[in-house]
Amino acid sequence: MVLEAHLQQAMLLKKVVDAMKDLCKDVNFDCSEKGLQVQSMDSSHVALVSLLLRESAFSEFKCDRPTSLGMNVDSLGKILKMCGQSDSLKLRWQNDADIVSFQCESGEDDRIADFELKLMQIESEHMEIPEQQYKVVAKLPSAEFQKICRDLKEFGETMQVKASKEGITFSVQGDMGAGNVMLKPREAEKPEEKVTLTVHEPVSATFALRYLVNFAKAAPLCGTVELGLGPDAPLLVRYNLENADNGHMQ
Repeated sequence: MVLEAHLQQAMLLKKVVDAMKDLCKDVNFDCSEKGLQVQSMDSSHVALVSLLLRESAFSEFKCDRPTSLGMNVDSLGKILKMCGQSDSLKLRWQNDADIVSFQCESGEDDRIADFELKLMQIESEHMEIPEQQYKVVAKLPSAEFQKICRDLKEFGETMQVKASKEGITFSVQGDMGAGNVMLKPREAEKPEEKVTLTVHEPVSATFALRYLVNFAKAAPLCGTVELGLGPDAPLLVRYNLENADNGHMQ
């Protein structure tokens, strides 16, 4: 057995797959003793999805040698749809097998579902994502970010994001009119209700809304989302996988 991984919460992987299935069709899961990683561009090479699911997120994790498992994201989603809220998931891959096997087990051990998924050969180059020093880092509730993106998508196709010490403003102008939402920094007892801004210098940048709506679909992964903005840098949208120890999706 080259890879054997046991995830106590199958839902975690399901949420990850749901978050990327509108952006990526086929992806390589790069497995090593550190865990699972994915890096994939969307078909138009506008967006990069980068996932790190650390070995510590699994209750058991064994990977004898680094390997890449190519999977169709939709098919993987169909398998994970079969998992219930409290199911655990076992992933197994044997040396040179052309399938990977999944086993969903209910919390009470009274239902076990087995699936096999055919692996694919996917050409992909691993990109080194440079450590960016963003001029602005904003942390806000992921549900709020999702609502802003969905609401403003009705007004136009591109969204301007402006950030200063006063707050972060999301604006859209379209044929029917314009919409603006401003969030000011706010304290809250729960971290997922806070809005914090670290501003080295004010930034204004414009992005395609349909991508932001897709990125915001990852909201179930974490109560908070982190946005990184720079004058000439791509926008970073980052979600921890429930907590930072498990890894992140960005």
